Amino acid sequence: MRKAQWIAAGIAFVLVLVTYWGCPVRPPEMEDGFRRGPLQATGVQSLIREAHDDLNPAQAATLSGLEEQLQEAEDDSLRVEVLRQLAREWYQVGKPSISGAYAAQIAELENTEEAWAITATTFSLCLRQEGIDDKTRQFCGAQAEQAYQAAISLNPGNAENRINLAVTYTDNPPPDNPMKGILMLRELEQQYPDNPRVYITLAQLAIRTNQLDRAAERLRKADELDPGNPDVVCPLAKVYEDLGRAGEADIFARKCSDLLGQEG
Repeated sequence: MRKAQWIAAGIAFVLVLVTYWGCPVRPPEMEDGFRRGPLQATGVQSLIREAHDDLNPAQAATLSGLEEQLQEAEDDSLRVEVLRQLAREWYQVGKPSISGAYAAQIAELENTEEAWAITATTFSLCLRQEGIDDKTRQFCGAQAEQAYQAAISLNPGNAENRINLAVTYTDNPPPDNPMKGILMLRELEQQYPDNPRVYITLAQLAIRTNQLDRAAERLRKADELDPGNPDVVCPLAKVYEDLGRAGEADIFARKCSDLLGQEG
């Protein structure tokens, strides 16, 4: 397979772990996360002050202007529009931690599953940034957890938010329960045996720890459930190649090439 195809396959496999950019009723298992309370305003302001040092004059002027508009917005619909712009601008300057904080304000106003999922995903992307400090990591981890729990409480039957919460725990393991994410994914495997994303996610974690035989097993299961998915086929080709199983690697590499060609 050409290098560009492997790169595309890798990007697709990472993106499959991500879904998008008060809850009145929540099940008992969600209570612990909500005891943390609302978004930590002091933490956000501290991050904003530090981030301003990295902005160029044009970026600083744009963000300051949006903050002024936010202060002047008189109704929720106007506030949401300005908050969306602030979230977008902070994301574009490479600060998903701050972007997530503004997304959380939108979610608090709209209180929809989608808004909370976008908030959670933004904070999850923060956790995947290289070189973030411990303060930012802790902030993003806590806020991602709380936002995913909010999304789950609004639609408990949607497995996607539960899977993404488990991935967040693997990216940022709780100090008192470092296996929480893995254990949660195994529970989800029992609860949603026909959901290919559960197996894709378990395979990704197996690849991280070089458990390639297990990764291949999980990807084959996902392929049975969702044939022709490049997020399954392309990583499986690479896993077989790394295992030295040349025949199977070639079969899936050809399938991957065909699928990526169709998408292009």
